[in-house]
Amino acid sequence: MIVEKIDYSDKFNLIITIENEDFSISYDLYNELNIKVDDEISFDTYKIILADDQFNRAKNFALSKISYAPKTSFEIEKLLKSNDFSNNTIDKTIAFLKNYGLVDDESYVKSYIFDKHNISSWSKNKIRYSLKSKGIADYLIESYLDEISFEEEYEKAYNFANKKARNDFSLENKTTLSKPFGSKGRKWQL
Repeated sequence: MIVEKIDYSDKFNLIITIENEDFSISYDLYNELNIKVDDEISFDTYKIILADDQFNRAKNFALSKISYAPKTSFEIEKLLKSNDFSNNTIDKTIAFLKNYGLVDDESYVKSYIFDKHNISSWSKNKIRYSLKSKGIADYLIESYLDEISFEEEYEKAYNFANKKARNDFSLENKTTLSKPFGSKGRKWQL
């Protein structure tokens, strides 16, 4: 296999054309392999270039996803798997993102609980189930959910019930309240 072209257009990676195929590799790898145009490369070198290309593509894909909204490491892994990246590349990409602080499950949980409890008025149960679906560890969820007191939970439930009931707590209205109360993840006994 012969290197046909080297494009230095990107400031982080460069594009190498081998056998009419473009590969994105880091400058570090480029310098390590000491590749030049019209060089003959071995199959082992080709595999190294291919692995680095896949890592760069996975990294750019993950960065584009977290630029819109923060993601958990589980969500990033799921997105990368759905785009057919290898397990080794996925692990390497998540390690890269964690190393630069771009994916941090603990800070994600902290901000998520704050937003959903204070802004969206979600109950602890609804927040717990939502975070579990995002692949967050139970100990991390519980450690931050424990910061929400029973009094806060009760006050939010009471205000929600008053708003929905419009001060009519008759037996007929009780069944009307059960559906919106359940959709917010609140226990009826509160």
